[in-house]
Amino acid sequence: MSVVETRDRTRRAARVLLLCYLAVLLFALLTPSVDTPSSSVSWVGDVLDRLGAPDRLLVPSRVEFLCNVAILVPATGLAALIWAGRTWRDWTAYGFVFAGSVEVVQALLLDERSATYVDVVANALGALLGGASVGLARAWSSRMAD
Repeated sequence: MSVVETRDRTRRAARVLLLCYLAVLLFALLTPSVDTPSSSVSWVGDVLDRLGAPDRLLVPSRVEFLCNVAILVPATGLAALIWAGRTWRDWTAYGFVFAGSVEVVQALLLDERSATYVDVVANALGALLGGASVGLARAWSSRMAD
């Protein structure tokens, strides 16, 4: 299989995974009830506790911040595989706009949900990490090919 065929196959798979991930992500972010996000944060906190995470990390607001970082890493990583011409700066900006839009929808349309600036910062950080990880992997891969 040629490099072009492999790249095309990877991009097709990334498109399918991204669409599925975004559907789940939007459901979690835009569900009117706070039960789904709250139970998810509690579950992650329990897992971190069982893994031996330090108590200062297990504070619910810190666990929620880490969850908000983590939710955009896969989305921007997959998107960066599909649209290779973008940089980590682009993905950070896209993540910021996406997160800000979600928070505006939560504030205006979802009475039970709370919109916070901290969530926007955490999501933008996740977008940075997702986009930068793909950029670093590409740089490493091209260096290894030389």
